Amino acid sequence: MSNEELLHIAGDRRDLLAQAAVALDAEMARRGLTREQARAKKREHRRRESEEMSAQIAKRNKSKYFVAQINLPFLFAGLAGEVLLLVLLPSGHRVHEEWMWPLIVVYLGALLAVLSVQSWVRRTLSFWISLVVSFAPQFFVAHWLAVYHPDHSRNGAKGSALLSLIAGYAVGVPLFLLLQKLKPSQVAQAAE
Repeated sequence: MSNEELLHIAGDRRDLLAQAAVALDAEMARRGLTREQARAKKREHRRRESEEMSAQIAKRNKSKYFVAQINLPFLFAGLAGEVLLLVLLPSGHRVHEEWMWPLIVVYLGALLAVLSVQSWVRRTLSFWISLVVSFAPQFFVAHWLAVYHPDHSRNGAKGSALLSLIAGYAVGVPLFLLLQKLKPSQVAQAAE
């Protein structure tokens, strides 16, 4: 048994029987090892375990495509931009009421999509193509719900927005993943 293994066992000496502890002490004395070295080894082992566990938790919580937390200042800036756009819109260019809600939903869907993905995803053309394509279902579902099923409460508006966003993302996300899959094969074909 090596000195490292002996120190590791000595760090857990509370788990040993009395005879084993005496034999361990005798062997450590024969090799010139101290209990302080055993405690230091035990602390180092705990620190390493803690670091490994933290790394596993971070790896488990990390997503390939999505950020762990949305950048709140940018979210509030985007929401303020929407409010400013609605307030500063010239009175002669007001959007008809039935089109206002779908435009708000599409804007919010784009804002959420841009803020919730990793920065490398935002730098790809396939993300922007899929985002623009996802606007169509979001817009038409929101318009259809606003015209044919007008909401009579705030919860109805939230439900309408959620259904519209789901419809858009149901089209945009698979399109993005498909474009990501096609990307490597296009590079290979261009190289030939």
